[in-house]
Parts: sequence; structure tokens; C-alpha cells
Amino acid sequence: MDSGDAAVSLVTMLAQQVETMIIDAVLPAGARINENALAQELGVGRSTLREAVRQLESNGLVTLVPNRGVFVRKVSLQEALHLFDCRAGLARAGGRLVAARATSEQAAHLSTLHDGMIKSCHSGDLDLYYSLNEEFHKSLMDCSGNARLAALDDVMSNELQLFRRKNLGNIAQLETSIQEHEKIIEGVLSHDQNKCAAAFERHIISAKQRMLETLPAYSAD
Repeated sequence: MDSGDAAVSLVTMLAQQVETMIIDAVLPAGARINENALAQELGVGRSTLREAVRQLESNGLVTLVPNRGVFVRKVSLQEALHLFDCRAGLARAGGRLVAARATSEQAAHLSTLHDGMIKSCHSGDLDLYYSLNEEFHKSLMDCSGNARLAALDDVMSNELQLFRRKNLGNIAQLETSIQEHEKIIEGVLSHDQNKCAAAFERHIISAKQRMLETLPAYSAD
């Protein structure tokens, strides 16, 4: 790896590290990012951190405000609902492609992730469930063989995480989500494009409803 590749790799790893800090609310929504302090904390130069922040801006996680600085983006409820609607459309398109193109190895990987989510749900390890759930959705879109579609979904997923903050609901809701994953996998394994597309779209629509049910104001109505 030459010096240019190493620099790009460092920026990418740094962007992932800061992204994790945002998703975990170490850097909370609406907070101004002190680039000097953060660069010092992470042991990197400010210019390197700034390049990483640019990546996060393109991914919708931060906002650059002229003459004020960089802020962690805040996603409103209305924006979150719109993102779910968009992801549902992507899921239908992606589901058809996944069923048509997924290899046996990719399908096996999805099944392994699914089994891991079942075990983590039953054991109450929600952090592991969250991690596996994110990997499952990313792997699904990667199986579509359409990099542009996967990238669009990834950006929207990142934006939604700013709103949800790992709030996946209670165990009963997780078990429902697992059942929906099962339907998606059935469509993949049978190469049934219509079944997979419908199951994937339904899963995202149901996730929107589950998200609403976790909101105190919504639950109180």
C-alpha cells in the first residue's frame, strides 16, 4: 500500500470511528463538533479529521454551517417518516434483485446473521442484536449487486440512526422483526423475486410502525 492509499484508509477508518461516536450519542444530535479537541482525542491531525468529517457530511450525518462549524445532524420525526417511506421503495427494488442474484454463499451468510439475531434476542443481548441487524440489512442490499442502490440505502440508514439511536423497541417487537427477516430469507433461498420484494418492503413499513410505537407521545395517544 502506497502513502496515498494509506492516507485514504486512515480517513475512512477515522470516519467510521466518528460515525460510531455519533450513533452511540457520544457526539449527540445538534452538538457542535470541536475539530481541534476531537482530533487531539483521536490522535490525528486536524486536516485528516476534516477529511473524515467531509465523508460524514456526504453520508448525511453532519452538517457544515458556514462561519459556525460542523454540527451533528438532527433528524426530525417527519424526516424519519419520509426516510422510512424511501427505504421501503428501495427494499422492494432491492428484494427483487437479491432474490435473482444472491449466491448460495451470500444466502448462507444471511441465514447465519439471522440465527445470530435469534440467539441474541433470546439472551437479551440487544447490543449484539443491533449490530447483527445492521449487518443483515447491509448484506441484503449488497446481495442486490447494485452498488448505487446499496449506497442510497446506506445513507438513509445512517440518517435514520440519528433519530432512532438504537431504539429497536421491546423483545416482542424484536421477535416480530425476526419473523419478518425469516420471510425475506425464504424469498432469497427460493429465488422468488415477488415474495422477497414484498417481504422486504413490508419489513421496512413495519419497522416504521414499530419506531412510532416507541415514541412516548405516540404511545400515549
